[in-house]
Amino acid sequence: MIYTVYSLRLKWAVILCLCLIVSQQSRAQEGLASDYQYVFPAPGTKNVHPTSTVILRFEKILPGDLNNLGTCIKVKGEKSGSHSGKIFVASDKRSLIFEPLEPYWMGEKVNVTIEPDILSFQFEVLEREATHKLNKEETKDFPSVQQKASTMKPAMLSNGVAVPPDFPHVNILHSNFPSEEHLFVSTSIQPYYNIIFNHRGEALWYQKTAEKQEDFRLQSNGMISMQVRDPESPGSLKYVAYNQDFEYIQSFRAVNGYTTDPHEFYMLPDSGYMLIGKRDMEVDMSQYDSEGRSDAIVTETCIQEFTARDELIFIWRAWDHFDIRDMEMEELSASRIRFPHMNALFTDDDGHILLSSRHLSEITKINRQTGEFIWRLRGNPEASNNDFQFLGDSLFGFRNQHAIRSLGNHRYTLLDNGNLHTPPLSRAVEYEIDTADMTATLKWEYIHDSNNRIARFMGNVQRLPGGNTHINWAVGKYPTIAMELTPDGDKVLEMQFENGSNSYRSFRHTWEGQCPTPYLLLDQQSDKLALIMNKFGDPQVDYFKIFGGTSPNPVHLIDTSRTTLKYLEGLEKGLSYFFRLRAVGKDGVESDYSNEEEIYIRDTEPGSNLIINEGFEQGLDYWSFQLDSAVSASVQTGAGLCHFNIQDGGGLYRDVQIRQDFIPLYQGRNYLFEFDARADKSRIIEVILGEGKSPWRDYSQLDYIAVSTDWEHHSYAFKMLESTDLDASLMINAGGEAGDLYIDKLSLKMETSVGTEDSQTPAGFKLYQGYPNPFDKSTRIDWLLPEKCTVKLCVFNAWGQKVKEFSYPDQVPGKYSREIQLNNHISGVYYYTLEAKSLFSAGIYRDTKRLVLLK
Repeated sequence: MIYTVYSLRLKWAVILCLCLIVSQQSRAQEGLASDYQYVFPAPGTKNVHPTSTVILRFEKILPGDLNNLGTCIKVKGEKSGSHSGKIFVASDKRSLIFEPLEPYWMGEKVNVTIEPDILSFQFEVLEREATHKLNKEETKDFPSVQQKASTMKPAMLSNGVAVPPDFPHVNILHSNFPSEEHLFVSTSIQPYYNIIFNHRGEALWYQKTAEKQEDFRLQSNGMISMQVRDPESPGSLKYVAYNQDFEYIQSFRAVNGYTTDPHEFYMLPDSGYMLIGKRDMEVDMSQYDSEGRSDAIVTETCIQEFTARDELIFIWRAWDHFDIRDMEMEELSASRIRFPHMNALFTDDDGHILLSSRHLSEITKINRQTGEFIWRLRGNPEASNNDFQFLGDSLFGFRNQHAIRSLGNHRYTLLDNGNLHTPPLSRAVEYEIDTADMTATLKWEYIHDSNNRIARFMGNVQRLPGGNTHINWAVGKYPTIAMELTPDGDKVLEMQFENGSNSYRSFRHTWEGQCPTPYLLLDQQSDKLALIMNKFGDPQVDYFKIFGGTSPNPVHLIDTSRTTLKYLEGLEKGLSYFFRLRAVGKDGVESDYSNEEEIYIRDTEPGSNLIINEGFEQGLDYWSFQLDSAVSASVQTGAGLCHFNIQDGGGLYRDVQIRQDFIPLYQGRNYLFEFDARADKSRIIEVILGEGKSPWRDYSQLDYIAVSTDWEHHSYAFKMLESTDLDASLMINAGGEAGDLYIDKLSLKMETSVGTEDSQTPAGFKLYQGYPNPFDKSTRIDWLLPEKCTVKLCVFNAWGQKVKEFSYPDQVPGKYSREIQLNNHISGVYYYTLEAKSLFSAGIYRDTKRLVLLK
């Protein structure tokens, strides 16, 4: 039977009722007539994004049965007028979608009519999006850790996999016949890695990346996914999926005015998927809290479900269902509010959605068809809107949790991060839900024996097929990447990164893939080049063919190797080389080419310049330009210099940065670093020659450098006191203020001899940090001279204006002090610069440090 749209006619009283549902924080689908299962935007909804689609699901018929399918949805804005758009039935054959061709106008009311006269409703477009800059939200960055000193050599593991020198090896702290599921884990320290380990801590597969790629896991449909930066939308994220052989399949992003939130991506067995979207909007919070700001930025999150064809068929917005006044870990008077910090999605065994909202301490079960609440489980015993009573739980529930998972039979696990327990306490828990008696009974928990430590955010709990439990504590003093427990709570595995790295979430899965092509990495040693070659998952590789040359896409066979680690010697210095591989199987069949890698063979001899493209004649080749997402700046190269054009420098020096990596620095050797610089106005920059990843050790201690409006030559000597680092970084940080800055003629050279030190003479120049700092009346500044010098000590305010100057024409080697008073100056940040010119050589020492005056 073919239904007409008249078969869906509603009573006018019901239509009127729908139009009066205006609360933006209501159960959005309540009140829908029986003819409709789901409508988005819900009638009366506010704060709808101007690009939102309209989604309808009927209760009794399929939309394909409508005889006016192409014209049945009419959309008209009060200001923008009638909207044309695409009307189609999604591939689930149940969802009818209208995609507008043009956005609605900000702040207007939009009328939707299902013709003729079946349903009319109205929603309101948000008045304004976030227009001013935000403080950075909580990220999944980790506190600095002391990285274990590296041998700085590639290695071949016992299973034959070769790894580069910066590979994050693991320590097995405990192992007693653990499960054989492999560990999928991402690292938090640069350079970043996604890795599959076996339970013995051997790498089976890995990928090295310049940017963090998290949430690496196997999905329910057999695909492997990870979160990556989205090059099509700078500052945004996306998820990518691969098959078991790590061949790319597709990418996934949030839509409808939302960007992709990093906390969850969940694929369904039919290859449909759900993710969390987020968006910033300006909200008058005084309507919710007497101390609320009229221009607060609220980061709202939502659930978005897509078909396998990427059709958006379901949206569940926090604004429509939660009350922002119920938030925990957020101050409603703050300038920025995260609402409600959704951080995990899963489907229950009946197919409906499980949502974890960290800042509500709530697990919510949502009807996947209608969007209605099925139940709400809130861990705060004082919270309203909680449907259950906790039984058998001495803490009366969970707080600020992660990683909700359904085990079936009304059993659920999660990681109770426990920030707001008194005292804070983290644990893994399992509850049984009884929807007849409305109870949540604690059936299992594990509290680490170091229970005074807290995994304050992130983490995962996963029940393994054999019944054991995998816990990823993520942060704190726990084994952060893997712990495995029997049902009785006995530990059978504890695994930790050697270098102190952590992981947002780690997972245990079985991987049986075989990569079709080899994976190549290069590592330059002082006198040779290491080729690190793996064809992951393939035990039938007989040998590798190595192709190389000074031009891209080399086809010249230069060598072969029957091992995964090969050294090449005799490459000409000062040239760029390109390499790629083919793997040859035991049956003689060759693979396709591997990835191609380029490397510049540095001249590391004393006296040679260790900086490549030091005058920017080749543009930004060998340099990277990095911006914080909230700033506005660019760099141009030409006439042999680098020009920073900074419109908005953000709040930190590192918000605007150029950087060169892979600089070799040898322990015990002396180096001279020089460059020319000027600016359109006096300013401070930060220059670091140090470790390019956490814990970011600063080898040179150059600190802050004052740049004037005239070209000046800056020259700084330092000694490499740390262990040799063949992958050091030069970072020039120019953020913090607007303006033009010019850099040229960068030079870093190793001195030709190590030299000796006179035990009676200070070992080198040094400017010490003022003490006390911060200070209110006076501070003392000390400096150390290794030879006779003329010295000038200057103090500048935050605008680069000189406020004090002291000159010393003839200081012999030794240590000196000067008391600084700034009684007539306002509180704030100041900088002091020491310039010492040797009376016996042309050497000039300059250094700048920071002071804070608090009156």
